[in-house]
Amino acid sequence: MPPSRLRVLVRPVSSIFFLLSLILYLSPRVFASQPAPVRIVAGPVCVEGEPRTDLASTSSQGVGFSARPLTVQEWEARIEKRSPGSGGLFRGPGGRPAPFEVFLLSIDNRNRELVRFQPGNVLRLGGPHEEDHILDYTDLYQYLQGIGKPGEDLDPVRDDFFDSGMILDTGKPVERLLFFREMPPSKRRKAMMLLISSFQVGTETYQARLAWHFEKVK
Repeated sequence: MPPSRLRVLVRPVSSIFFLLSLILYLSPRVFASQPAPVRIVAGPVCVEGEPRTDLASTSSQGVGFSARPLTVQEWEARIEKRSPGSGGLFRGPGGRPAPFEVFLLSIDNRNRELVRFQPGNVLRLGGPHEEDHILDYTDLYQYLQGIGKPGEDLDPVRDDFFDSGMILDTGKPVERLLFFREMPPSKRRKAMMLLISSFQVGTETYQARLAWHFEKVK
């Protein structure tokens, strides 16, 4: 005697309810482990009524500094525009995005005296015990070799990022990329800073700071 239609329908329906129950049981555990999306906002802390911008600016001893973190698409597009064909230079096998955090830093010398700037004196500060120097030409060269590309491919874009020391004339702003290693997700990290630990105006040495904080995206 063939099975009744009721018995035929009950088995798949019961399986569906089992799978749904399993998904609902696991979902809070899966999503709870994912870091909440955040927005990067200029300024060390949240201030009521502040403009929501990621462009941080400061001035120290007549030298203006401004910076903003760029998305992968933004900094690759900048490189591509300046050196056609090089936009995807740092992408790994299969088109994997490079593990970098990149800032666009602008420096404007408004002094009558020359300003000496050494990119190696820029630190990125994050959460507890998070302190990183920039990635310079040697670091990026070795990275390219590590993903199977010639290090010499870096040469056409060398002037697109800060690497070696420079002298800034009055009224001639400089704008380039700053490369850092990608910071891992962290629930403890509340803010981020670029500390320019040393730059010279004439014979005097000064510091400057550019800060951001993180806000949860609602």
